[in-house]
Amino acid sequence: VQGGFAGLFGQIADKYFQRYGDRSEELAMIAAKNHGNGVANPYAHMRKDFDTAFCNTISDKNPRVAGPLRRTDCSLVSDGAAVLVLADEETAAGMARAIAFRARAQANDVMAMSHRDVLEFRGARMAWAKAFEQSGLTLDDLSLVESHDCFTIAELIEYEAMGLAEPGEGHRVIREGVTQKDGRLPVNPSGGLKAKGHPIGATGVSMHVMAAMQLAGEAEGMQIPDAKLAGVFNMGGAAVANYVSIMERVK
Repeated sequence: VQGGFAGLFGQIADKYFQRYGDRSEELAMIAAKNHGNGVANPYAHMRKDFDTAFCNTISDKNPRVAGPLRRTDCSLVSDGAAVLVLADEETAAGMARAIAFRARAQANDVMAMSHRDVLEFRGARMAWAKAFEQSGLTLDDLSLVESHDCFTIAELIEYEAMGLAEPGEGHRVIREGVTQKDGRLPVNPSGGLKAKGHPIGATGVSMHVMAAMQLAGEAEGMQIPDAKLAGVFNMGGAAVANYVSIMERVK
């Protein structure tokens, strides 16, 4: 059995497929979406456009890694750095531009996968619900989301956790183009961890940086037109520690 996080998420993918059917092609569509988005990100560690057919085919260049997950289903554990400058409201008011947190929410779940329904991503659901309650917003108010796609199966289940689909129906979201760059709610216009890279300790901050660039109108080729509100979902472990930010430009 493959160990590490690939092994864990391989198990999650296996359980998901057993319960809801084989969604290998939809996982490949998520990978292709994020790789396509990453081409426009000058900070991405992998700026290569892979189509769905390549991502959905096991080959020497795209071998099986764990369970049903292929190399294209796994993010890059890479090296990188990111920084945010945090300031109080008075200081921020004197700056050229400022992005504020409309909501910040965290929720933890039980660590042992054997003691919970791991396909539920319960902690992620709780974090999103808290963030929407704090902000007075709904998912429909968001312009984009940067979500923790450490593996494509994680992004698929995160669609369900954030409320884009009912449990087991996340495949419809990618098939209908909802989360494409020009869709109703673009998810990971930066290319996500899948293409941007996943330098563990810097990952969460870098996701906020990408969201802030969108809200400041400085995302260049990645830019979502007229981006007003951005959601950021970051997690530690297999949806054990879960964190949601909702960000907006205030200056």
